[in-house]
Amino acid sequence: MNEPSLRERNKQEKLQRIKTSAKQLFEDEGFDATTTRKIAKRAEVGLATLFLYASDKRDLLFLVCNDGLYKLSDDAFADVPLGASLIDQLTIVFRHFFIHHAQNKRLSRDLLRELTFYDDGMNSERFHQVRRQNINRIQQMIADAKKSGAINTDSSEDTIARMIFYILASELRRWLSIDGTTPEAGVQELRSMMLILIEGLNPSY
Repeated sequence: MNEPSLRERNKQEKLQRIKTSAKQLFEDEGFDATTTRKIAKRAEVGLATLFLYASDKRDLLFLVCNDGLYKLSDDAFADVPLGASLIDQLTIVFRHFFIHHAQNKRLSRDLLRELTFYDDGMNSERFHQVRRQNINRIQQMIADAKKSGAINTDSSEDTIARMIFYILASELRRWLSIDGTTPEAGVQELRSMMLILIEGLNPSY
């Protein structure tokens, strides 16, 4: 395997400095107070170089967060036991999301706020890939529950999975807006909502 060229190493080093600097400023000062000039200065790059890696400040936020979102997705769904009930499977997945976003509530608040209408940034495709991946993984859980007879509905697996994911996103926003609440409190509130949804998909309902 060929070693990366000096040019490629320099490029990767600049990218890492930009990501580290942006993350520190977003965490310390918040998204609104942080400017691209501050990020470029801390990363020791020019503004023109900064915009080789991100379209604007919002795109920088997703550049900073995308790696963590992919890891979150992999960890959350890898932890799901196959024989568990649908509600228990979903609860395990949700717990990972709440714990992840609890690590830095300020950054997470800004991230979830700024993802609205986030379609055209340089890093948007990667963000939408991980969101689609999450929905696809929930969709497979729904398909398995249908196959086992745990739920009985004519609604498509994709529609149900998107509904579940969007409820998760909404509850994360609500939970992040409340100071002092714990991840487990958020998980249990969301679990109660999911039980109402699943009862409506249950053949005995």
